[in-house]
Amino acid sequence: MNAPADKRAKRLNRLQNLAIVLLTLSAVFLFMNLPLFGPLSDRSLFALARDRLRRESIVAAPAAAESPHLVLPIRIVYTNDFARFGSDSLTTLSDEFELAGTYLGEALGSADAMSAVSESAFLSALRAKGLYFDFTAALPSDILAELLGVDTPEFVPDSVRRMLLSPVGEGDAILYLEDGSGQYYRFSTAVNSPALVDFLASQSGSGAEFAFLLGPDYAQLSPYTLVVSEPSPRLTLEAENALSGNEDEFLRRAGFSTHVDNRFTESSGTVIVREVSSALYLRPDGTVDYQGVEVAPDSVYFVPAAASEAPTRSEAASAAQSLVSKLLRDLTGDAELCLSGATGSGGHYNISFDLMVDGTPIRFSDGSHAASVTVVGQSVTSFTLKVRRYTLSERSALLLPFSQAAAIARVWDGSEPVVAYVDGGGEEVPPAWIAE
Repeated sequence: MNAPADKRAKRLNRLQNLAIVLLTLSAVFLFMNLPLFGPLSDRSLFALARDRLRRESIVAAPAAAESPHLVLPIRIVYTNDFARFGSDSLTTLSDEFELAGTYLGEALGSADAMSAVSESAFLSALRAKGLYFDFTAALPSDILAELLGVDTPEFVPDSVRRMLLSPVGEGDAILYLEDGSGQYYRFSTAVNSPALVDFLASQSGSGAEFAFLLGPDYAQLSPYTLVVSEPSPRLTLEAENALSGNEDEFLRRAGFSTHVDNRFTESSGTVIVREVSSALYLRPDGTVDYQGVEVAPDSVYFVPAAASEAPTRSEAASAAQSLVSKLLRDLTGDAELCLSGATGSGGHYNISFDLMVDGTPIRFSDGSHAASVTVVGQSVTSFTLKVRRYTLSERSALLLPFSQAAAIARVWDGSEPVVAYVDGGGEEVPPAWIAE
């Protein structure tokens, strides 16, 4: 056989082999797309294999861990040469705080030359031009610094209740601070006073005043009571037990089995769900209690720590919020979660959260928090959670004028009247004046 004939034969063999391979693949494809029998009669092998690969790809590439931003309730007051403006329904996620917080972050990060001052010095500075922040409750300084993206100077007090940034001529602004124990301090900062004055001059909004500037009728109130000329309108809330009907989903989020074998119901109606070394108590009113021990790193109750086995207070608070947010996802309705307290040290912390609706806090009539979390080492060892859903209705609420609310609040010397939703466990939660 000559050389051209050999080449034609080899080419023909390759074409035949390729045709056989294509026919085989086509047959396999058709076979995999044939419908199965029995319960899977509406599926094919191809569809089942595709679904399996999709599930495996999801497992192999888990979603990145969330890094929730801690949210804090806050009131802000701007005082310029002409007027004083205030906002009493804000959080640290508000656009308004994003602008004002830039100056606060620079002030806290550059704070220096600390000196103790009297409350009268603080109030005197509050009369003049300045940018004032009220965190509504004592806030750990390290958590505030992390939220603002700055390092806290070592000599700054452990907690912060109120802060005031005051411009001083052409120099740098002065920072005044009240800590959680009622002590007052003054710091120098690197904030440019003319820039701060320009920022204050650009502000507008609802007029505001402090109680200590309103005369003797308000002298028995906290001097920091904020009186806004145009209060934010508040609607009545509708409330319900969000745990009812969602028990199994809540158990899955909490890392517990939904099998009935590991749960039983007490005579009180409380459902107890047990795992090897932990337990959940689902109470009839929607309250959930958790008791546990040290956990593994893959647990939802694990608290990451960057430097050691003992997380910082800020790390503990972030982990607590991540857990509570996961458990309450889509269950709180129009309410948002806010950090209300973080105490402890040395790897043992108590973190508390409350709820707000459009900047107005929700308070429970028994004085408890929406969530309380205990962190020991790198584990959440207990929590108490109120699983309530809140929905804004279209019903407006009638509130007493501030002057009448203040007259009642004067019974408690030094109290601060504020508007809050007071939840007594019913289906309707109206706003009301409370004395804090």
